[in-house]
Amino acid sequence: MIIVGGRTIKGVGGGVCQVSTTLYQAAFLSGFPITERWAHGYMLGYYNDGQGPGMDATVFSPIVDTKFINNTPYHLLIENYYNEELEALTFKFYSTDMGREVIKTEPLFTNETPAPEEDIWEFDPDLEPGTVVQIDWATIGADVYVDREVYNSEGDLIIDETVVSNYIPYPNVFHYGPGVEPYDYSLVPNDN
Repeated sequence: MIIVGGRTIKGVGGGVCQVSTTLYQAAFLSGFPITERWAHGYMLGYYNDGQGPGMDATVFSPIVDTKFINNTPYHLLIENYYNEELEALTFKFYSTDMGREVIKTEPLFTNETPAPEEDIWEFDPDLEPGTVVQIDWATIGADVYVDREVYNSEGDLIIDETVVSNYIPYPNVFHYGPGVEPYDYSLVPNDN
């Protein structure tokens, strides 16, 4: 699934943002300058784990990308590992230690807007008859601010920035297969 035009649809590239988000967070916490980063259109619950809201990064070639600069005089080796059992992706950065310190604030929420009360139900002819799948979960809209300060080994402030993410409010979205009447919540599996 991918987000296009404020909606979650089937498409090529779904899941790639989990890679860009993990890489972005590694670069952010390593103190590298971030030269391009785009937040998702709405808050996705699974990106709020770990580093929290406002720390996601989308990628959609060739329009949207995630970029950072190695602004040190040393080479940077980037390794990634995927743990299939835990469904976890890890990036490891290896280089000469520059003695940097990174301070990240907790996210600050402003302009909060409640999630829409009315759910969206969409027919999906590819689903098994009688099947309902929830593909999106209702979330508030908000402007989320995360501050980052990066200090060099002498204690000088070299990066002082606020990263802003503007998320729209979003409703629950359900896809249903043949033979299902929209808004039949009795068919929604409990694990959704």
